[in-house]
Amino acid sequence: MSAEHHYMFEDAVEEEVRLREQSTVLDPLTEELLVRAGLGPGMKVLDLGTGTGAVAAIAAKLVGETGYVLGIDRDVESLTAARAALAGVPHVEFAEAVLPDLELDGAFDAVVGRTVIMHVPDPVAVLRSAALQLRPGGLLCMHEPDMAYMWTNEETPLWNRARTWILQAFDELGVHAKMGPELFTAYRAAGLPDPTMMMGAPVGGGGDSPAFGWSNTITAVVPLLERLGIASAEEIGIDTLTDRLNDEIDALDGMVMGPPMYGAWCRLPAH
Repeated sequence: MSAEHHYMFEDAVEEEVRLREQSTVLDPLTEELLVRAGLGPGMKVLDLGTGTGAVAAIAAKLVGETGYVLGIDRDVESLTAARAALAGVPHVEFAEAVLPDLELDGAFDAVVGRTVIMHVPDPVAVLRSAALQLRPGGLLCMHEPDMAYMWTNEETPLWNRARTWILQAFDELGVHAKMGPELFTAYRAAGLPDPTMMMGAPVGGGGDSPAFGWSNTITAVVPLLERLGIASAEEIGIDTLTDRLNDEIDALDGMVMGPPMYGAWCRLPAH
């Protein structure tokens, strides 16, 4: 991401935990997207904003040992974690790089990314830059959320506060909270072919509630929330937040939905 990116997760240790737990919820959706988009054996793939390497791992599985995956990120500590996690996968490499100022060889078969361009000031510029890394006929596939949806089917005081905390922080930082639904427009603005779209979300109630995902997200941004004057650690009550969120929604026999993840993919013209 560029130096002016709006990434809101500041603590490296908390962020590594958050990303790994996020991956348990989102990885099945991302793998389905990449399969439908056409990622397959032997392809050379660039993973934008790779973080701890979850999407790079999915791509590596799909392209197999005859393929190659390069994951890039601006955060050195995340890259260290990614290298450790995928140390036994020889056809994956990681490198420090910033968006949109990529200077690679332009010979990738696919460029992919998850929850990346929502955090940059100019998502369209990043899409244009990503397209320059592709060979003719190459695949550009993004997976981005809609964070402004209603998180539960029944409103409760705590769920409403939690949602407000996150969306207010997004607004303060200029994060694109509705990047998922905006992908089609962004692809067109970048001069790309109209993308094919799909959408999916983790959802469940009772013992299958994904409330822990929201607790982890809020935990990771407590310093930011305090600095912006949105909420204090005492007010949030991190140690019991998951249980309180689950108790409130379960009392109404309600369910929790994780962020709707919008997938968009297109292929560049072959010539």
